[in-house]
Amino acid sequence: MTEPVLNIGDPVLFPKMEERMILKQLENTKRLEEFKYFFNENGQLRHTETNQPFVFNQYNNAMNLNHQWYTAFGTVLAEYVYELLEKEYRLKRLYIPVNATMDEPRSFCFVSEGALDNPSKLIVLLQDRGVSRAGTWSQQLIVHDCLDTGTQMPYIKQALRENYEVMVLNPNDNFMLESVEQHTFYVWDHFISKCAPMSVAFIAHGYGGLAVVNLLTEYSDVMSKVYAVAFINSNHDVDHQNVNLTERNWIAKNCRTWSLSAKPLDKPVASMKMDCVQVSAGTENHDLAPASCFHSIFKFLKKASNAQKTKRLTRSPIVTRSSSKNN
Repeated sequence: MTEPVLNIGDPVLFPKMEERMILKQLENTKRLEEFKYFFNENGQLRHTETNQPFVFNQYNNAMNLNHQWYTAFGTVLAEYVYELLEKEYRLKRLYIPVNATMDEPRSFCFVSEGALDNPSKLIVLLQDRGVSRAGTWSQQLIVHDCLDTGTQMPYIKQALRENYEVMVLNPNDNFMLESVEQHTFYVWDHFISKCAPMSVAFIAHGYGGLAVVNLLTEYSDVMSKVYAVAFINSNHDVDHQNVNLTERNWIAKNCRTWSLSAKPLDKPVASMKMDCVQVSAGTENHDLAPASCFHSIFKFLKKASNAQKTKRLTRSPIVTRSSSKNN
């Protein structure tokens, strides 16, 4: 008897005996097109045959198979975003740990061409904890809204346009480094810490903000290297994370939080943890917050960067004609 041919993207009724065959097919499916989905010109996910939005229920309410299908789909979706980072923005994979061979377990992040060459301006992107991989704020938004809201592409594009170098962390894809914090610590210790003083800015979403504050308490040179942090609905808590007075003063001076709120974007927001200026993200949706406050964050970073330039100029000795002749 000939075995039935199953199409990955087709909702089907199936006997129990076919479940293993379906799961095996999922393991071997590596491209978005094999799931019968594509992104249209607006960055929206659509079915290749019906042009309809994404549907989770692929196997007639069989929750286990639907979950396995979505997990496999999410892996392929992450690879699709990686390809965009490499092809459209020319970012390169930076494999970690640095001494791991190709046969050993390792992870990676993405960097722009000059990110490791002592850049004058570097933006580090750090997403929330969960399934989101490098270049992604929210897998749910990629699937149900569009690439512009769900990925970090608009941030990367704007950063490169404003002559920043970029580092895109990948804390949720850890084979050797077991947590978001360990990933962040490793990248700081081996790469970011080599940057010039006051040249680094972090943009951190959700748990990523907590990881940045843990970094601050773990490495004293964070305060001398980082000139600004944009927290987006951050999970950090200076009391629970035992942040000392010097570090709290640094946060108050160099950071800003965009919190979920019904208020218009950038309007002041009251909070129990007033460790730095807190303003509205212009949305009450956690996943949408990065897209909502995108322009506001870059205005904040530009202002902070200009303030650092002014400080450096005022601290530099003024060279007069007489003093230059004496030299």
